[in-house]
Amino acid sequence: MEVGDSFVRHTAYCFQVLEGVRKEEFNERGVWPSSEPATVDEPSQETLIGQIMRWKEIVKKYAGVSKNLDPREMFILCVAAQRWPGPVLEIGTHKGITTFLLSEVQEALKRRDQLYTVELFKDGWESPAGADGGYPGDAYLKAIKAFRTQEVLSRVVAITGDSKKLRQLFWAIRPSVIFLDGDCTREGIAADLEMLKFFNHPYICLAHNANMRDVLEPMLLVRDEGEHRFANFHTGQQTEKGLIALTRL
Repeated sequence: MEVGDSFVRHTAYCFQVLEGVRKEEFNERGVWPSSEPATVDEPSQETLIGQIMRWKEIVKKYAGVSKNLDPREMFILCVAAQRWPGPVLEIGTHKGITTFLLSEVQEALKRRDQLYTVELFKDGWESPAGADGGYPGDAYLKAIKAFRTQEVLSRVVAITGDSKKLRQLFWAIRPSVIFLDGDCTREGIAADLEMLKFFNHPYICLAHNANMRDVLEPMLLVRDEGEHRFANFHTGQQTEKGLIALTRL
């Protein structure tokens, strides 16, 4: 990974947009309009590379066990947590892999902030994909047990419930990093994004599955209201799930 690498250039540009250093140039569909990544100054790229390399071993540790997030997405989450200090809110825990990852990042940064992870639990419910795709059943229960037994995860607060009904709690938490990886329906994402209306503090809200219209379009609607900066970390290859993000102006 070096200066000029397309991933480094595009990711550095996205963070500049989200931090208000650059103006976004994504098209109306939220996609980068060129086959070439944005031009970004070398110091910004070097800063990003340094932050990415800091999390190399942690990402390597979890990249082999996650089928949903690729290593680049994990690096973006780590850097986001580093740049936006404060409590973390994850909606959609499933097996807790991202929770483990972000907990280790917070621990390495020597922060005391808690990590709140939310999952809907219905006893006996199973996904049409079967046990491997099912949530939030045994996988979530196993994750909660791990949260309670591993010291690095002592900061994790596992919440069972419908995120749509927990907005008052989220307002009290005032999360600096919000990761949406739960209900990927248009209605589910839109309902989760409603929480942002109650926040008046700095935060970054990242959503997984950027190539899904039902995820992308609700994020674009929030962008179009003009109160948030928007960036699409997705590089345009439709086989990738990608991440998109909003930050408060």
